[in-house]
Amino acid sequence: MAEVLLQAQQREKTGKGNAKKMRKLGKVPGVFYAHNEKSILIQLNEIELIKVLSAKTGLIDIKIEDKRKRKAIIKEAQTDPVKQTINHVDIMGVRLKEKVIVTVPIHVIGEAVGVKEQGGILHQSLREIEVSCLPLDIPEYIEIDVTNLKIGDSLTVEQLAAENVALLLDADQSIVSVLAPTIAKEEKEEEEIIAEEELEEEETSEHSDD
Repeated sequence: MAEVLLQAQQREKTGKGNAKKMRKLGKVPGVFYAHNEKSILIQLNEIELIKVLSAKTGLIDIKIEDKRKRKAIIKEAQTDPVKQTINHVDIMGVRLKEKVIVTVPIHVIGEAVGVKEQGGILHQSLREIEVSCLPLDIPEYIEIDVTNLKIGDSLTVEQLAAENVALLLDADQSIVSVLAPTIAKEEKEEEEIIAEEELEEEETSEHSDD
């Protein structure tokens, strides 16, 4: 049973102008949808939404206006990359006996031998993964233990363990590895360059929208 209740109100107006007005009033625009049902445009209190997102609860209850509570999951929350505010949220109604596809964080545990004793650097290339499961089986996160990793070693998706969950990614996809210091430095510099380019593209797009 969901432990979190999210209250929502229906909205009729759409468009960027109306969305900006809503955000100034502490509201977040969103949409609620479910299988074989018509989508409903909604708005939510930003503070309450942040509380729900911070709780990291897979399954929630949502109540739209004075309608009955529904089991749901927050499918996507779009955030502003600069202001870190929530721009839009997608909420999907679910049935407890029907499987859903959700994204779950991957938590690394342990201290790798290659880092602790060999001076290597731990590199996590995959921080979340899509899974298929029943709503009540949605894990808060999936752990992977890196304790035995030496320099040059890596762990892949097939090493992840989660009960009642199907992992929707290639088994040989790398999750975490221990790199030699020189290799790690080169990869970090490359990632920083890519991140800067993406931020510049987002800022250019944002200005063009205005």
